[in-house]
Formats: sequence, structure tokens, C-alpha cells
Amino acid sequence: MSFTVNAIRVLIASPSDLPEERRAAIDAVHEWNAQHSPAESVVLLPVAWETHSVPRSGVRPQAAINEQLVSSADILIGMFWTKLGTSTGVAESGTVEEIDQFVAQGKPALLYFSHRPIDPNKIDLKQHKRLKVFQAATYSNALVGSFTSPEELKATLSRNLLAQVRQMSLAKPPRRRMPKIDEALKLTELIVAHKTHNITPETYNDFREALFGKSRSKGTPSVPAVATDEVGPNGHRVGFTKEGDKVEWLPDDENPGEEWPMILRRNDNAIADAASEFADVIWYDRKLVLLANLKEGSETIDSGIYEGMIKAMKSTEKKYGKKKLRNYYHNDFEWGMLNGKLSALRWVLGDDWDMLDT
Repeated sequence: MSFTVNAIRVLIASPSDLPEERRAAIDAVHEWNAQHSPAESVVLLPVAWETHSVPRSGVRPQAAINEQLVSSADILIGMFWTKLGTSTGVAESGTVEEIDQFVAQGKPALLYFSHRPIDPNKIDLKQHKRLKVFQAATYSNALVGSFTSPEELKATLSRNLLAQVRQMSLAKPPRRRMPKIDEALKLTELIVAHKTHNITPETYNDFREALFGKSRSKGTPSVPAVATDEVGPNGHRVGFTKEGDKVEWLPDDENPGEEWPMILRRNDNAIADAASEFADVIWYDRKLVLLANLKEGSETIDSGIYEGMIKAMKSTEKKYGKKKLRNYYHNDFEWGMLNGKLSALRWVLGDDWDMLDT
């Protein structure tokens, strides 16, 4: 049976020392499609420079890859093991440049470092040192994970991609409404057609329900059914609020005959929104740290990436307000609490505890 899906391009980014892992990442995307595409109405398209880039002359090689692959991709999977890669003249390596572009554009980048054993005789010490510096900076400025084998990478990617796809689905902008004049014309045509053919509202509703099923009232959340005999920890009935929160309805002592909802589990949208907000706050703070380092000269970045970062920071400030962003924490304890909250929410949304570096 055919079904409609949204296509999401997944860019596989890594230096040349991870050929097995690159194949494993592509396999993980294909397996994700087999397991989740029908339920999520999404198909993931793996994109890699080996299969999707076209040679071009007169253009910086990485610039060509950026134009052909990076700009059109929606999710990036970045992987590192023994080396960082070759400098592009703009960034530390091609992979790093791709990650920087994703971050500057506000697109999700899932980064992983391999813990697979390394043969000391095959280590390029200069490359390994550059990788360690990049890894230390990444752990302080991004959410990253790790793996010890291609098989573990595949299993990890399957979980993380599912959580990322669901988060992207929740972030989709609402559908544009039909202009009011067009809506009025359509409604008038429908009324005229019903009167012409003597179609009563009852007949129309019966026909609509036969085709599409019964419709819910506007604003009523889609929530799982609860057995009528289910009770909460205090012995009272369990139900759902109009927002979709699962609650136990407790008697209101101050207003006899009325009830108030004690939340047992918040709805999925509220959980995802909170996780997204905490991630934005952490990202924003790390950019403040980066700006301070740029000012003192301890770090440098490409001017184009800098402009994109500033634009993204202003967008975040407009979304939450500067005062709210800077009032989330005042000391290391509160900073740790914020990171802990994000980790807990990400676990609820499908990540494993071992993958919750914040």
C-alpha cells in the first residue's frame, strides 16, 4: 500500500579513517526507513560525498561539496576516530567545515567519537593531537555521543535518528490557512451545491464519517484511551486534560463537588518543547563563551560562519528574550541542573543515558 512521506536528507560526514563506520551509518539509515518510515511518514535519504558529489573545476573542492551536498541536507551525522582531516583553508578539515555550516544554519548535527582501539604504529601524532583539541572544544560546545564498533554505531543511530525526526516534526510550522475570501467562496459553493441536490447536513455528516471517520472537536488532543476503572496513586480516577496531560482528578477541598488535576505525565508536545528550549539555552550560552574566546584571541572562526552564528543568536534572543536566556542559571550548580533536566527529557524522548552528553 502506498503512503505519503516527507523526505529528509542525512549527510554522512567523517575523515577518511572511518570507511566501515560510513557504510554502517548508511546501513543504519536504510534500516531506519524499513522500521519507521510508514509510522513516521518520513523517509531518510543518506547523502555521502562518494556517491552524491560531482567533480568541478575552478572551485575549491570543499566549496563544491558544500554547494552540492551540505546546503541541501537536513541532518548531519559526523564521526571521528584517529584524525581530524586536512585543512580546507576555511576550517580545520572538510568535516569540520560541514559541521560549522550546519551549526551556523541552525540545522541538527549528530556528532560521535569512536572509542575503538587504535594501533599505536598507525597513529598520525599531529592529526591525533588536532583531533583531541577539536574533541575537547566540541564536548564543551555541543551534544555528542560515542561508539566502540560499527554495530554499536548502527544501533545508536537508529535511536537518535528517531528522536531527531520526531523533534523536527514537532517543530514544523503550522499549515497556512486559506485566505478568508477564498474560504467564503468555497463555503458558498458548498451551500449552493447542497441546496441544489437536496443534501441535508445529516446526510453530509454521515457521508463524511463513512469516508474519513469521526472528527474530533477543534483543540481536543489525540490521547490514548484509559480504562474506566484506572485510578491514580491517591485512589481517584485518571484522565486527560484538554492539553493532553495524563492526570489524576483529585477532589477540591476548597470547592466541594469540584476536582483539580494532579499531573501524572505531561503530553509529548510539552516534553519536546521543554527539551528544545533547554537545548537552545545551552547552545546560546556556549556561543557566549565562544564570543568571549574570540574577543581575547584564544579561538578563531571563519567570517561567514561568525555571521551565521550571530544571526542564529539574535534569532534565539528574539524567541526567548535576553533576560530569560541569562536568568536560567547563575552558578555551576544551576548550570548542572539545567544540563540534567535536558538529559532527562532527551532520555524520555528516546535517547540512551550513555548518549546524553550535554
